[in-house]
Amino acid sequence: MAVSRARVLIVDDEPIKRSILAEELPGAGYAVETASNPLEAAPLLARGAFDVVLTDLRMPGQDGLSFLRQLRQQRPDQAVIVMTAYGTVDTAVEAMKLGAFDYIQKPFSTEELLLKLDRILSYQGLRRENEALREALGCRGMETRLVGRSEAIRQVLARVHAVAGTDSTVLITGETGTGKELVARVIHETSHRSAGPLMAVSCAALPRELVEAELFGHEAGAFTGATKRRLGRFELADGGTLLLDDVDDIPLAVQPKLLRAIQERRFERVGGEEAVRVNIRVIATTKRSLRALVATGGFREDLYYRLNVVPLELPPLRERGEDIALLAEHFLARAALRLNRDAPRLTPGALARLRDYPWPGNVRELENYIERLVATNQRPELDATELPELATAEGAEGLVSLALGDRNAVVLADVVAEVEKRLICWALERSSGSLSRAAAMLGVPRSTLQYKVARLDCSQPPA
Repeated sequence: MAVSRARVLIVDDEPIKRSILAEELPGAGYAVETASNPLEAAPLLARGAFDVVLTDLRMPGQDGLSFLRQLRQQRPDQAVIVMTAYGTVDTAVEAMKLGAFDYIQKPFSTEELLLKLDRILSYQGLRRENEALREALGCRGMETRLVGRSEAIRQVLARVHAVAGTDSTVLITGETGTGKELVARVIHETSHRSAGPLMAVSCAALPRELVEAELFGHEAGAFTGATKRRLGRFELADGGTLLLDDVDDIPLAVQPKLLRAIQERRFERVGGEEAVRVNIRVIATTKRSLRALVATGGFREDLYYRLNVVPLELPPLRERGEDIALLAEHFLARAALRLNRDAPRLTPGALARLRDYPWPGNVRELENYIERLVATNQRPELDATELPELATAEGAEGLVSLALGDRNAVVLADVVAEVEKRLICWALERSSGSLSRAAAMLGVPRSTLQYKVARLDCSQPPA
């Protein structure tokens, strides 16, 4: 069906044909203007756009081909249908090569022309939808960009570029909130597998008793509640990339089957005997040191080496100070788009305050902070004093209590050592074993904390 009131310009030196079309096309929902030649058509085209130009090829003065060339130069996207007399198909083909959308042979009925008009308007509608989709994908592309120009992020980008064109397994390490999943998505989207699926699975979120079934699928009757066959994440990722997010949370009991599946790209569904083969690339992320987990028996050594083919470590945000302003501007634009608000401008003082903060939650914390800033402020410019409060470490007062009782003396070094041990164990527990993040929480250099941890036993939870 024709789009309501689509505009058609008819350029033809035959007055009878012009009159017939000018009378019949409006009944089908078209607004029609007519001209006897390209010279008469020029002011009509200057006054407004037409969805379709219907032009004859043979006219006195400027012919249809010359008119078509002129239209293509002035309006490259203008849809044109050419009218040609019987026996001059070669000229119509030449017009198609010059950019005409279609041609129609005289004599033709109005119904025949309406079919062609409907076809061309349907095409234009699809093109507009595709353009809108590309624009939406462009906005979404804001979420899959590695933003920064620091040396640390340059090294990450170089490694991403180097591995994207391969099928090598990649192990991405880094503190929580550094963007490990984002880097995995960038690797997938810039690889030859980008047309295939990216199947991301959060290993930390999977129920421990269902991890194997979630990863490899199951057959009907494999366990209570398994009423039909279900495909696992490995199968769903076939032809693309499988992202094992937080692979450090995979239970030890499942790790042998995971090792075999990654090694051979072959596995059996739970309750099944038939081998299933897949063509996938594996990317894994971890918030904890797998090497340290191997040392304590929490992770299989052979699986660690199978995953650690190409290691990629993401730096914490506090080591990317020069990127904070860029990231802030990036997140401002995204938040403004999502919340349908104008993004405020941050003064140099405001940006300096953001750079001075250690960001223990890394890029994710900065992103959430910027969204809160956009959501709660409508001023066009924000100075340092107008920024929302940033989380700061609590003072020491009130954190330590002493039960001296009737003691007459204490060994200061022993008390200090015990308090230090409890604080370090607390920080390691809160940071899931990340030395870098624990060091930031305690306000000490990572090397200092590493030296102290080597002398402590944090196997028992801090009191």
